Amino acid sequence: MVFDDNSYSRLVAWLKVVLPLAALGLLSTLFLVARTVDPAQQLPFADVDVDEIAREQRIGKPKYSGMTSEGASVSLAAQSASPAPDDANRISGETVDAEVALPNGEVIDIQADHMQLDYAAGLASLRDRVRIRTTSGLEMQTGSLDVRLDRTSVRSDSVTTVTGGLGELVANSFELKPQNDEASHYVLVFKGDVKLVYRPGR
Repeated sequence: MVFDDNSYSRLVAWLKVVLPLAALGLLSTLFLVARTVDPAQQLPFADVDVDEIAREQRIGKPKYSGMTSEGASVSLAAQSASPAPDDANRISGETVDAEVALPNGEVIDIQADHMQLDYAAGLASLRDRVRIRTTSGLEMQTGSLDVRLDRTSVRSDSVTTVTGGLGELVANSFELKPQNDEASHYVLVFKGDVKLVYRPGR
């Protein structure tokens, strides 16, 4: 097909008008489509409670270390901890590792699921699946354990199972403390219904 100059000029003039109008129409269509998009579908994490995160103050992997009046070293570590909302001296910890190193060289390793640490009272209360190991070869399991921070005392008022040595021992409670206030000698005292199962050859 052959166009003369006038036809070509008219075509160019029409295109100058039609093409901008077509572009405007296309943009308008895009904006109309954009308005129909559900914003919630674009934000898959929109259900996160920001207020709850702000209220829940957590400390990652906190550690505590100190010395008792008898010279024992006490250290505590947790995977996470949060302060009490009404008392800055109290902290709750989860997945806890503790160590009590006595002046005579004995070391007590402790693990527990939860802990309440009270700085003012000088007390760390460990709860839930408390496991204890000593360098002398004892392994102990109990439901709760109180570790003093100001003086050397490791105490449980829960039923405790002890394995090692010559057999297995079960008691209602126990306490590790200095003997006659001497920091160089410590005794492990079991109380309540104490039962010892003797297993020779162990």
